[in-house]
Amino acid sequence: MVDYDAAVAAVQDPNADPILLAKIAYENPEFGANVAVNPRCYPGLKRWIAEFGDERARETLAQYGFTADAFGGPVQDQEAPEQAAQQAADAYAADQPATAQQTANDQYAAAQPAADQTAAAQPAADQYAAQQPAAQAAFEEPVATNPYGFTAEQALTTTDQMQIAQIAQYAPELRACIARNPNTYPALIEWLGQLGDPAINAALAFRQ
Repeated sequence: MVDYDAAVAAVQDPNADPILLAKIAYENPEFGANVAVNPRCYPGLKRWIAEFGDERARETLAQYGFTADAFGGPVQDQEAPEQAAQQAADAYAADQPATAQQTANDQYAAAQPAADQTAAAQPAADQYAAQQPAAQAAFEEPVATNPYGFTAEQALTTTDQMQIAQIAQYAPELRACIARNPNTYPALIEWLGQLGDPAINAALAFRQ
């Protein structure tokens, strides 16, 4: 459960962690309206709030033109809000592939504006691989199937927290890699542990 004071601070932070905002919306419904207007609230989370949030949250979203119907119908699984929000994000991306892909590409380009920055990060990736050769050999990298160009190597080695959050949201097949990345932040590690995925759980065990 997210601490009340931490929730208050997060919903007021324009640079808040999207995963933390999702946890707050799921666990503290009274903050739903505040989460909904935070600039870091992603489309799937807005859809979930529009469907299952309290009256104040739904009214707030409606003022901005966001309703459950506007997202293509209700979320089916109210029992599992995390999965429902992810499904909503996936459905939104499927409905608007060019826009969603362009947004992800723009955010990725902003995080790594120059090719030489990627080259500068390569030694760190090589060092990481050299430090854990046996573990890496035993770990089968998943095939990247996301439309945004995120790779298993990026998921395993990136230090960019925004990119880590984007991979977790837009490339679910790479979540096991994110779980192994030593730079993944604690709130996301906790969220990954709640998904009940065997591959992710094995990756999390590797961290310990």
